[in-house]
Amino acid sequence: MSRKSWTVFWLAALLLLFVFNGSLLITDSVESNYALTAKEMVVSGDWLSPQIYGQYWFDKPVFFYWLTALGFKIFGFTEFAARFFPSCFGLAVLGLLIWGAKKLFDDKTAFYSGLVLLTSVEFFLISKSVITDAILFFFFSAVLLFFYLGYSTPQKKYYYVMYAGAALATLTKGPIGFLLPGLIIFLFLAVTKSWQELKQMKLCSGTLLFLIIGLPWYLAMISLHGDAFTKTFLGTHNLLRATVSEHPRDNVIYYYTLVNILALFPWSGFLPQCLWQKFRKQGSWQRPDDLTVFLLLWAAIVFVFFQNMATKYITYTYPLLFPAALLLGRYLAVKGSRVFSRGYLLFHGLFYAVLAGAVYWCRFKGIAPVQDEFLVLLTALAGLGLVYAVKSCNKKYLTAAVAAMALFFNLALIPTVAVPLSGLRSGKQLALQLQNKYPEKAEIGLYGEYPTSAVFYSGKKLVKLLPQDEIEGFKPKAFSWSSKNVMPYAELKSYAGIKDNVVVVQRKALQGFMDNADTYLLLAGENKGWYIVQG
Repeated sequence: MSRKSWTVFWLAALLLLFVFNGSLLITDSVESNYALTAKEMVVSGDWLSPQIYGQYWFDKPVFFYWLTALGFKIFGFTEFAARFFPSCFGLAVLGLLIWGAKKLFDDKTAFYSGLVLLTSVEFFLISKSVITDAILFFFFSAVLLFFYLGYSTPQKKYYYVMYAGAALATLTKGPIGFLLPGLIIFLFLAVTKSWQELKQMKLCSGTLLFLIIGLPWYLAMISLHGDAFTKTFLGTHNLLRATVSEHPRDNVIYYYTLVNILALFPWSGFLPQCLWQKFRKQGSWQRPDDLTVFLLLWAAIVFVFFQNMATKYITYTYPLLFPAALLLGRYLAVKGSRVFSRGYLLFHGLFYAVLAGAVYWCRFKGIAPVQDEFLVLLTALAGLGLVYAVKSCNKKYLTAAVAAMALFFNLALIPTVAVPLSGLRSGKQLALQLQNKYPEKAEIGLYGEYPTSAVFYSGKKLVKLLPQDEIEGFKPKAFSWSSKNVMPYAELKSYAGIKDNVVVVQRKALQGFMDNADTYLLLAGENKGWYIVQG
């Protein structure tokens, strides 16, 4: 590929990953937990034991908190700071993918693989989110990429990078950081009957390197916190998550199939024919080469593993995008624009048109504060026109046209959809009002859904208020999802009855508040779905 193509690619990556990061508010409930924990790490000066609401918090290992806290130290407690390192790791994983594709295939495959990943929906979303997945994606991918480079080349020192990557993945997400890549490697060696490679894998020195990097923090946590750490971290946030669904409505067999069709869009439509080409050649079935087997196992095991876990999240199967991008990049590099049929292009254009229509409908119905929906609609229509114009003029540029359409559409979504929706799911405006109206009050009561983002932005202690009959069920218990209830809480009637106490009440919970408070409170203000009342 030409230098100009690579320059355009990296400029597009920088634009997509970093633009508007300072305008995307910290949202509830997942992002705000990470952001507040990292903020408390900076404020308290304790960079060893993560805390939230002044309580020790063992939901995830420490590495992502370190990165987010470092972002806050550099840029202040801002949205850009919180999203800085996820975007940096998004850029890093693009570099890793391209470098790996050049090693495994060639420059053209590397370019197309990078293009597939960059313009995929899930990559764009996760690389701008304050969650651990962008960082895990990088280390998880590095473990398996460097394993295969060590396996397939005489350079056995690649295995040391594999062990270091596994250690950092374990510091980012926990045991899954080494167990799942280890399972993929084990099954690959079994399928290819390559057990002799174990002698070359630096098992002793590599394991020692893994322990030196990954073990000290865990030992420190066990030493400092004992059972409180092991029962919460290993019990609730690993074993319980695997065996008891946190969100039972998502526990359906087709969940990750739908997620990954959308995650890989606009390229997911090529997967069936790409896989068919791997197994079928010249009218007969064939066994794919070792590299293809490895990439297929990588993607399939990630999919099957998380499909069989009780708790399901959209982001869990994100690691399969790396091998999928390599497979699709190779397919596009070899086949070129011949892969594009009129039916696929029609589906592709209509998909964007439907998305744009959904955005317009949400705005029309008042479901979400979506702005400039016509920009999204015009982007979809312009992209559709671009694809068909190129289709009729020069098939050579069809891949670039589809990628450009995805890039422009994703860029349009940020200011028109993502920014307004982040405001809808964030307590920043409430936090600013509390700061301005009650600067002297360090503690405020809250009745309704608990917006951790309001704590992050206001710096105030928000006490969750509960009716007397709900307190026992709310108390955190070992090996239960209630163990996540570490925010301060109090009995509603007694708290609301204290003179001059300020209470924030969610609009949809107002009737329940009035039924249980048993105390008349003066309405002091209202802010986007929250009432502020005072005794």
